[in-house]
Amino acid sequence: MTPGGPEAGFAADARPACGSCGAVYDAAAGDPGRDVPPGTPFGGLPDYWRCPGCHGPQHGFIVMAPPGGDAMGGRVAALTASYRLIAERDMAGVPICNAALAVEALGFRPHGTGWIGCVIAPWFLNAVLIPRDPARWAERRDGDKVEIELPSGAYRFTAARVGLLGTLAVIPLASAMNVFTDQEDARAAAVLALDHLMQEPQPAPQSDQPDASDREETKPALSRRSLFGRARR
Repeated sequence: MTPGGPEAGFAADARPACGSCGAVYDAAAGDPGRDVPPGTPFGGLPDYWRCPGCHGPQHGFIVMAPPGGDAMGGRVAALTASYRLIAERDMAGVPICNAALAVEALGFRPHGTGWIGCVIAPWFLNAVLIPRDPARWAERRDGDKVEIELPSGAYRFTAARVGLLGTLAVIPLASAMNVFTDQEDARAAAVLALDHLMQEPQPAPQSDQPDASDREETKPALSRRSLFGRARR
């Protein structure tokens, strides 16, 4: 898998630009000086290829949204395309996959220096933070932990590199996907997860000590700590 491979979800004729120096890679021209023949798409570049302008890494290249364009929509579409390709190429028939589920991104919204939402796949349900700057966590290796503050508190995200999108930050919400009966069931879980993550904590009501039955009635239906691996400072 090359760093800028087609799993990033960008078109073969895309002209990505280096986020550091602005150098543009033109697939039609290639880079003959580095043994990259004309007609080589960005996703077909060899691992050793780096930006000819500043020697930056491939994951530092981005496809810029046109003026007035939907930057978030473009990144989410690229993320969805990347996982759909993985589903078709690498995960078809794998026992851990739930055949009733399909790759879908939902609930994405701006947060801090990026966009956060959920991704459903036949083999996982994750909360995903896409950075606006693909090089934001470039020094992080896959699996490294990144603590990020959300409205409901601080959480340990896991770094995951995805081609031209750079390094994302993810929270695994579910891995045993056979607990979901269908796509609608998985969507409901994703919406519930996002509600927990993005909701400001509510102050505890001032009242006398409740009896056991009151405590049971007010107990949350879902434990954020158990499901989301919450990391309070």
